[in-house]
Amino acid sequence: MIDVDHLSKRFGKTQAVSDLSFKAQPGLVTGFLGPNGAGKSTTLRAVLGLVHADEGKATVLGRAFRELDRPSERVGAVLEASHVHPGRSGRNHLRVLAIAAGLPRSRVEEVLSLVELSAAAKRRAGGYSLGMRQRLGLAAALLGDPEVLVLDEPANGLDPQGIR
Repeated sequence: MIDVDHLSKRFGKTQAVSDLSFKAQPGLVTGFLGPNGAGKSTTLRAVLGLVHADEGKATVLGRAFRELDRPSERVGAVLEASHVHPGRSGRNHLRVLAIAAGLPRSRVEEVLSLVELSAAAKRRAGGYSLGMRQRLGLAAALLGDPEVLVLDEPANGLDPQGIR
């Protein structure tokens, strides 16, 4: 499902990831544990094609992320919860993403319900708590009903509703 093979990434003089290899198998939850700066987020960004590895490679479902057909229906990702226009409602944020991905509007209501944000869907996202923004990010990742979810610090700031 996710295959990382001898991945290395350097930012200037800082070695962020060094010769990392692993396979995340289908149907399993796989996590990274490590201190800040250990390269966990950089690895996930490399898997998603957001940073270019200096050496090695990362594939999702047997292909580089950029080569996937309809990637939003194959891979959902939450990297940071704060990338939402603060003046846009949670519902409208998801609608824009659904339209961009060619997904039906009905899917927006489904994922809002799934992450228990239906009651707050009309509110501006700038007024959401960190936990609510995390859940909105998860809703965005789930829009395409993906086969794979990539979550960076998924429990960071989650409120009791989000932990369920």
